[in-house]
Amino acid sequence: MDLKKYESIRPLAPEEVQAAIQHLTSLEPLRAVYDRLGLGVSWEELVAVLRTCQTVEDFKSKVSYHWVKHIMAKCCASVELTGTEHITPQGAYTYISNHRDIILDSAFLNVLLADAGAKFPEIAIGDNLMLYPWIETLVKLNGSFLVRRNLQGREILLAARLLSEYMHDAIQEGKSLWIAQREGRSKDSTDKTQPALLKMLALGAQTKDSEQALSPLNIVPVTCSYEYDPCDYLKAQEMQLKRDVEGFKKSPSDDGINMRTGIFGWKGEVSFHVGRPLSELIALGEVPLERPLSVESIASLIDREIHSHYKLFPINYIALDLIDGVEHHYGAYTEEDKSRALQYIESRIELVRLPEDLEPDREFLRRCLLMMYANPVLSKLKAELETQASQRP
Repeated sequence: MDLKKYESIRPLAPEEVQAAIQHLTSLEPLRAVYDRLGLGVSWEELVAVLRTCQTVEDFKSKVSYHWVKHIMAKCCASVELTGTEHITPQGAYTYISNHRDIILDSAFLNVLLADAGAKFPEIAIGDNLMLYPWIETLVKLNGSFLVRRNLQGREILLAARLLSEYMHDAIQEGKSLWIAQREGRSKDSTDKTQPALLKMLALGAQTKDSEQALSPLNIVPVTCSYEYDPCDYLKAQEMQLKRDVEGFKKSPSDDGINMRTGIFGWKGEVSFHVGRPLSELIALGEVPLERPLSVESIASLIDREIHSHYKLFPINYIALDLIDGVEHHYGAYTEEDKSRALQYIESRIELVRLPEDLEPDREFLRRCLLMMYANPVLSKLKAELETQASQRP
């Protein structure tokens, strides 16, 4: 791989790791942030471990792996990974997943794959989250590659092509990758793969046939399911602000709040499922008959695999029944579950903070929250019906 060509977006090379660590450990603001995390290891102990790291893989296995394990133990009732029979330990894959949490979707998956004996994937992360220069250094030390945002004109195509070429080269070198199915999190949990993402991924190949262009990336859909989304009320808050404030856009400080809330908020049970590789899904014929396949058809196929493997919780069924006004799914929950879910939703509305000239629209916020938890049920039911229809003679 041409390291110079990808210098602006790639993770750190081995020869760059120690210089980056020395820089990071010299920053007092970073030490203050670390001390507030309460990870149970002193700054001095951390520095001693960091001095033994010579590669990105060293940092991930010796440092960030344990940070994520700490968050799992403190902020989750359980965390599981299923579907590992669809991958091999030495395989190089591009994992495409739905996107719930800014940081933890990929962080949890990294740790779970490592525990299953698979490779740590490199992580695609938007440069809009690089709130301080040291964050970019840290995420590159942790094996992330950057997705350039907020570009104009020709810069958009050049950045997309560079990113795609990097991903193709990385897979060819035997690395695994993770990227979300869309830019930004799905605020209402509808979780649709953006065809534009697949078009970007195809740019790095020497063919205009989408299926052939994407084939070398070994795409594997991944489903992530959180019982509770710590940022649910922040997402509902943003929905009201977008509705009521013309031209509203999140600020960098809003992203910071979402990152901290997502990391340290309670998530209940968490589940990840590794789906069947895209090549297998296409070979099974679970796609429209048109050839060549369009990126829209491929996106729909990825979505069906993701949606089919949601792990659903009582709050998901309760939310859908509350919206419909009919207890269609009563067998999936108890009265105690329903009472607890209602209390939870009301408690989240109480956390919403709006500018002084705006009043929280409680009914609107309630419906936003309910839809976030109901949509995975609707998407899974739709995916199951589509699968059944495709299997009919």
